[in-house]
Amino acid sequence: MKKFSFILTTIFFLCTNIFAQISVEYFGGAGRVSGSCALLKVDNNSVIIDCGSFYDEGNLPSDNSVIDKKLINADAMVLTHAHNDHSGRILQLISEGFNGNIYCTDATKKILFEMYDDGWNYDYVKKKYFWSKSKREKIQLRESRENLTLHWHSACKNAVKNREESKKEISVIELKNKFGINFKICKNCLNKDLEKLQDRFVGVEYKDNIDITDKINFSLYNAGHISGSASVIFYVYDENKIKTVAFSGDLGSGYSKITPDKDIIPKVDYVFVETTYGGVKKGVSNADYQKFQETISDAIKNDKIVWIPSLSLHRTQKVLFELKQAQINGLIPYDTPVYSLSPSSNGLTERYEKEANFPSRDRWFKDEVYQIGSFLPENYITKKPKEFSAPSIIISASGMMDQGVSYGLINKLLPLDNVEVCLVSYVGPQTPAGKLKKGAKHIRTSYGTAKVLAHVNVFDIFSDHPDIEELMKWLSKQDSNTKIYLVHGEKDILDKALVLYKERGFVNTKIAVTGDNILN
Repeated sequence: MKKFSFILTTIFFLCTNIFAQISVEYFGGAGRVSGSCALLKVDNNSVIIDCGSFYDEGNLPSDNSVIDKKLINADAMVLTHAHNDHSGRILQLISEGFNGNIYCTDATKKILFEMYDDGWNYDYVKKKYFWSKSKREKIQLRESRENLTLHWHSACKNAVKNREESKKEISVIELKNKFGINFKICKNCLNKDLEKLQDRFVGVEYKDNIDITDKINFSLYNAGHISGSASVIFYVYDENKIKTVAFSGDLGSGYSKITPDKDIIPKVDYVFVETTYGGVKKGVSNADYQKFQETISDAIKNDKIVWIPSLSLHRTQKVLFELKQAQINGLIPYDTPVYSLSPSSNGLTERYEKEANFPSRDRWFKDEVYQIGSFLPENYITKKPKEFSAPSIIISASGMMDQGVSYGLINKLLPLDNVEVCLVSYVGPQTPAGKLKKGAKHIRTSYGTAKVLAHVNVFDIFSDHPDIEELMKWLSKQDSNTKIYLVHGEKDILDKALVLYKERGFVNTKIAVTGDNILN
């Protein structure tokens, strides 16, 4: 009996001390596109991979107000890139108690802080805010049209007369719902927060090996999606073996004119693969850039307004670079006004322009960009005109037209028959741009219903996501033993991709769902 008990004790010791228990749980981005967030757990340690915002995807929940305690208690985060659906809830996570470092490329860090400097993603950050009561009352009585400034650092208290404050920590969105008015973030308070945050974001070079704990380290590989984007491979160490777990992040399409192509990762045990377009062959080619230039050229020649709703980050800069090349190619007159109307886009364009002129060590772009040295077409204008006149080009955020400047332009531009709309971004099916893509003749907004008389074009060439062929290239060093989990895709795309992966020999492929686990 003693011998049997000894054997059981030995087995238990080996299982708990030699072979680390690995699990992965998804909190967003599994079975859907937005809200990318996974938790890699190794024994008692855990690492977050991305913490993105949700957006409307039909019947899927899109509540950004709740952060799971498992994420708050994690040891660290590895951030693949700066897009909102991968990074949008980081500030909220920190405000609710997450104390770990956030590892990312230096380019991602610079891009994020450029956006944070504009007050980006503070809607769900909880603070004990204070503000001017008299200004709040004037705005509510519509005696003032300005947004009410929120403060939270004590240094601002003496400067706010007739002060009113929240009795407990509350989010900006909760205050907006309570008072029915819009707010803006105090620049001084924001800068104090950002100064403290700088050290929490740790810049990592591609292919460096970084320790998180004595059992977990990782390396980043260029994902080719946007500047600074990365795939990540975790190495989980035991006394007798190493397990490797890869997360693709978002991968590049292979057709970008500005971003270097993605690295092909080495053989791993487990890999979680983005599947935004992964169930189809897109059939795009570099010739589609010429089609875009010619479409803009024809519209300008026919005295039209070209409206390009676009993502603020990277997509707007790709569009600007293409317009610049169209001018160089003689397709667009140099005096055609090019309006870029979103402050967030313009700040990021300045950051990209700085990199194009003064390359950093981890070069963000292809050589051609550095040779040209600029993203900006001639007659680039960042001020909104009193009236939009034709011919002209308007670039606005968001690409889905569901918020920001783009949302405000729907009722002004879609009812005009001399407007040429160019959709260049991924669009959620329930968003205004998604409905336009499907041929909607009317778009309803809070300003009323817009009858669609504008002509709508769709250009997939600007996509920063791979099709099935590009994904197979990225997975070319994997084999039938690799366990593949499909994430970051709509249900029908995921279902199609699952069939294609198995047809191509990846028999251990499945669709990841919320709560999925991988275990030794």
